[in-house]
Amino acid sequence: MKKSVLFLLALSLVLALAACGLAAEREKPEVDTIRWARANSGNVLVTLAKENGYLRDAGINIIEMPLNSTADALTALSTKQVDVTSNNGTNNPLQFMAAGSDFTIVGGYMLKGMYIVAKKGTGWHGLGDLVGKKVAAPRSQTWITGPLLDAGYNLDDVTWLTYSTNSDRLAAVIAGEADYASLSGDLLFRVGNLADEIEIVAWADDLMPNYGCCRMNLHTDFVKANPTTVKLLLKALIRAEQFLRAHPDESVRILAKELDASEEFVAAYLKNPNYIPSADPVKHSIKATWDIMMRTGFLAPEAKDYDLDTHINTDLYKAALDELIAERRDEDPAFYDERAAFFQANNL
Repeated sequence: MKKSVLFLLALSLVLALAACGLAAEREKPEVDTIRWARANSGNVLVTLAKENGYLRDAGINIIEMPLNSTADALTALSTKQVDVTSNNGTNNPLQFMAAGSDFTIVGGYMLKGMYIVAKKGTGWHGLGDLVGKKVAAPRSQTWITGPLLDAGYNLDDVTWLTYSTNSDRLAAVIAGEADYASLSGDLLFRVGNLADEIEIVAWADDLMPNYGCCRMNLHTDFVKANPTTVKLLLKALIRAEQFLRAHPDESVRILAKELDASEEFVAAYLKNPNYIPSADPVKHSIKATWDIMMRTGFLAPEAKDYDLDTHINTDLYKAALDELIAERRDEDPAFYDERAAFFQANNL
């Protein structure tokens, strides 16, 4: 009996020492606090990474700083008042970069989720339906303008109506001021309640697959000085993405509480199969968006010489994903295998 007790004590000591060794070997971020520009809609991946302890595991604390205006958020990033922006589309950061802001895109937030609405019964036969019509969308909406140009249409064939908010665009269609409108995912609850008047006729992903709605931007100096921090942050966000896909109902409850919104409101977009958050950088889509912006005149002519490749860092995301596959693939093989294949197809 005494030998058995001694053996168990010795085994416990060995395991404890091994655990201490692993803890000692755990990578530490260069900085442990990240200032994140937070829009009103928040960021579900950040919320889940916080709630589930993934950021704590990475040794990182995120301070979310309210900056709902895209211009304010990107200006704050340019002047290093914040470290990360993620809710400001793809076009706007690229415009800032072309104008001299030293950003590096390391990942993403919203992969897709925007759509086109029209009056009930309008239907959809393709991009030609927009020709000769009034469309409540900015002329810079690349997931519409790029496919239009590729299909041989002229952008002047469409009357573009500019409104300050997505809600105003929706109201324009309801009032008959516009034939179509492009909208964001956070209006899906309202659009669903207007099913007798309004219908979704096309999703952005139908026109430009994996277009990369919102990219994750950092100041280049931060990325260069803190590569381990960025990699560990991306690992936490990828884990949050896995949780979101595996536990959609619980994710809805967590985000609804964070936003102080109803679960029905959050579920309308978070559980919609066409609304996909993803931390993947989707480099090909970023470059395609840049090309469309050049073709449509939303970047200065001298931007043709801009070295965009040096401002898209896919290595840190790839390192984060590879480490997670080595450490956690058994938890969800289908997710991690799909993420690896997706990265290969959309970045290399």
